[in-house]
Amino acid sequence: MTDYGIIIAGGRIDEDFVLRFLQSASRRREPPLLVAADRGLIFLEKNGIVPNVIVGDFDSVPAGYEELYLKKHPSVEAHRYHWEKDYTDTDIATRRAMEKGCKLIDILGATGTRFDHMLGCVQLLAHLRDQGVTGRILDPYNRITIHEQSFRILRKEQWGKYISLFAWGGEVGGVTLTGFHFPMENGRIRTAETLTVSNEIREESAEVLFSSGLLLMVESKDKP
Repeated sequence: MTDYGIIIAGGRIDEDFVLRFLQSASRRREPPLLVAADRGLIFLEKNGIVPNVIVGDFDSVPAGYEELYLKKHPSVEAHRYHWEKDYTDTDIATRRAMEKGCKLIDILGATGTRFDHMLGCVQLLAHLRDQGVTGRILDPYNRITIHEQSFRILRKEQWGKYISLFAWGGEVGGVTLTGFHFPMENGRIRTAETLTVSNEIREESAEVLFSSGLLLMVESKDKP
């Protein structure tokens, strides 16, 4: 059993990015648990990739698609839900991944035209954190994470040029930022401001210290 899971959700999927990401992940000593949420299944099937688990109400795929898929891939674990359900398909996928022991879950295909679904996926990061699981939302231009304690970022490992920090669920206090273009000393990040948007790392590493609250970090870069 692996402690790492990847969820392919039904939002916008950059094919080259996702395929490269999955190829890199497959080189781990233990391959990740791969979960397809609803329309994410179409992307995987198109590219000849068989997930371990599929979940959803499958309202975003052609009628009967999942039944035909399971006849072709009978070993795939499937969980079908009625469309009148309490949780989104991506939420259900994360819960299945946690049930199987995943402690790190990357969510791909979580961004796109539906801002409500994207915001819901960000909410999932906080839910995962409450369960002791690290979640990350990834696309070619963004990596989104939630933090409950101070952390360090290596410049060579950051996702893009910009680092933006947001208070998530309430004010974040005692914030000290070092190694950034815009430093901060024992400051506060409030929910109704943009003070800490579009910062940049100026040293080999940067440190984000804070004493209270939950911090949402977006590492981003512009589309070429």
